[in-house]
Amino acid sequence: MNSPQALTGAVLVLLNGALLPSAPPAHIAGGRVVAPAAAVAQFADRVTVAPDGAVRAQRGDRVCTAKASGASELVELAPLARCLGVRVAWNARAKSLALDAGAAPMRTHAPYDPHAPRVAPTAIFTPEPAPPPPRAIATGIPQPRRTAIPVTPSLPVTSPRQ
Repeated sequence: MNSPQALTGAVLVLLNGALLPSAPPAHIAGGRVVAPAAAVAQFADRVTVAPDGAVRAQRGDRVCTAKASGASELVELAPLARCLGVRVAWNARAKSLALDAGAAPMRTHAPYDPHAPRVAPTAIFTPEPAPPPPRAIATGIPQPRRTAIPVTPSLPVTSPRQ
């Protein structure tokens, strides 16, 4: 359970007017709003965390790095957001940090990964359909079935007297 001191430092982070959730939640540390690196991924195109704790964020053509601190890799949000071109507004009374990233450009994903190794095309095996069975040939008037059908009488049959 969070202590009352941890809750008093909690900060509400809004991205384009919507709540930006994070675990652990964003809070004030050293006079700065810090949040996990996963929260940065909400307004950046790509975020990577190096083993030494450096967080590299990319948004469009801009690439910014920040130093993460703590076991949960907390990053100062405002400087990193400003570096990526996101407008930042702090409301001290409401303890909220508003981030305005603008409308995200609409674009389709690339149909392939250009960094993936290329492979020569191969022939695809498509089986041919089975040939149709031979057509029945009519040779005249149909004949009745000549297969003997066994019949067992239901009553005992007595042989005639001689």
